[in-house]
Amino acid sequence: MIFLLKVLYSGSVTYLDEKNNVFVAPSSSCTYIETSENKIIVDTSSKDKKKIIISNLNKLDVKLKEIDYIISSHNHNNHNGNNGLFRNAKIVKYSDGSINDFKDPEVEIIWTPGHTFDSISVIHEDYVVAPAAVHLKKIFYKIMIFPLQSILKFQKNQSKE
Repeated sequence: MIFLLKVLYSGSVTYLDEKNNVFVAPSSSCTYIETSENKIIVDTSSKDKKKIIISNLNKLDVKLKEIDYIISSHNHNNHNGNNGLFRNAKIVKYSDGSINDFKDPEVEIIWTPGHTFDSISVIHEDYVVAPAAVHLKKIFYKIMIFPLQSILKFQKNQSKE
């Protein structure tokens, strides 16, 4: 069994005001997975990371045309900006149902809504690649906990009627 998991680009955020969490130009990570059956990229990051990604694939002696699948964690440009580089690859997304066409017994794709409704993550061996499922704690509390409290409060009020 072949197994290789390599981060081609680790992702970045450029802050205008870090204290208030105001940022521009976020770029997702880009991860290469090689199984005994397929060569896979999880997220292709922002277009401005093209040279870094190509350079790191070259270091692995992997050609762009050899990539079988691009798994897009969700439909934001900073996660799929370089999908066009991989012309032979099948694009796998939750939003269009192509997740059902993905075939590799060594890789599992799971639905991980949160950042977006269509967010997905990838499991291979002991690794989880979750570019859209992990948030800064302060963002997590804003987008997940407070709406959850509102839902619970609404449900409680509904049960009284």
